[in-house]
Amino acid sequence: MYFWASDLRKSTGEGILANQFLQDLKKYNQNFKLININKNQLNYNSFCHKYFFNFFGAIKLWNFYNKGYKTAFINYLPIWNFLVFFILPPKTILGPITGSLVYNKSSFLDYLTRGLLLNIFKSISLKIIFFRNKKILFSTELLKYSIKKNNLKKCYFNYVLKLFEGFKKSKKKKIDFLIYHRLHRNKNNKFIKDFIINSSNKKYKITVVGDPIYLKNVNNLGYVSRKKIKNLLEISKFTFGSTENLYTLFVLDAISRSVTIFYDKKLKRYNTKIKYYKLLPVNFDDTNKTTKYIMNKSYNLKKNIKKNFMKTHECDQYFNQ
Repeated sequence: MYFWASDLRKSTGEGILANQFLQDLKKYNQNFKLININKNQLNYNSFCHKYFFNFFGAIKLWNFYNKGYKTAFINYLPIWNFLVFFILPPKTILGPITGSLVYNKSSFLDYLTRGLLLNIFKSISLKIIFFRNKKILFSTELLKYSIKKNNLKKCYFNYVLKLFEGFKKSKKKKIDFLIYHRLHRNKNNKFIKDFIINSSNKKYKITVVGDPIYLKNVNNLGYVSRKKIKNLLEISKFTFGSTENLYTLFVLDAISRSVTIFYDKKLKRYNTKIKYYKLLPVNFDDTNKTTKYIMNKSYNLKKNIKKNFMKTHECDQYFNQ
C-alpha cells in the first residue's frame, strides 16, 4: 500500500494524528507493507509544502494505482481543498479530514475568504467525497452540522479523541496559566494578550509555549516537545482553548492532567464527547467581563471526579471497509 503523508513529525498535531492513523491502518491491513511516497519531509511550514506538494502527491499516487497497488492519502486534508479530493485515484483511503467553519467575523477579508469562498469549496468537497467514498472519517465534529442528514450515516467524527490519554491523577500546581500561543488570525491571540495585561495586578505565574508573547510577567519557552508540554500541564492550574477547535491536542492533554480550561462559548455545542467539570465556556469577545470572571473564579473548584468521563467513539469501524 503506497500512501502520501505531508507531515509525520511527532511534534505537531497533524503529524501525531497521521501516525495514529497509520497505526490503525496497519492493524486492519496486516498483510500490506505501507510505503510513504513523500520523500520531501522538509520546509513543513512553507506554502509549497502544505499546498503544492499535496497536488503532486495526489497525482503521483496514480502511478501506483495503475499498477494495481492500494493507495492512501493521510494528510494534509482540509475540507476546502476540493481539487485534491477530485484528482485522487478511485478507492484511495482517506485519512482524517480536517477543517472548520470558524472565522474572524469582524474581518471583511476573512468573511470573503473563509466565510464565502472556502464555504463554497467545502460544499464541493463534500459532494465529491460522499460520491466517491462509502465511509468518511473526520478529525473533529466541527463539520457535522453542515452535512446533510442522509450522509451522516457515512461519517465517523472525533478521530482526534484517539489521542486522549484518559484522566490522570492531579499533581501539585506551580504555574497559574500555561498558554499555547500560535500567531494566526483565527486564534484567540488578542483575548490572551488583553487578559495578560488586564490581570497584571494579580501577578500570575504565566508560561507561554509556541510563539512568544513579549509582555511583563510572561515566561516564554518557545516551541517545545509534546512531552515537555505534558510535563508543564501537570503543574499548571489554568489554560485557554482555541477558538477554532474544542478538542485540540493541547486541550486533550490539559484535560488528562486536571487543568482548568477556559474555552470559547461558541464551541459549546461541540462539547459532547468528554464530560469534564473543569472545561468552562467563556465569552472571548468580551475581554473585560471574561477577565473579571476568570480572576474571580475560585482556585478550589468542587472536585467530583465521578463526573469526568469520555463517551466511546466508533472510529474503528471506519477501518473495517
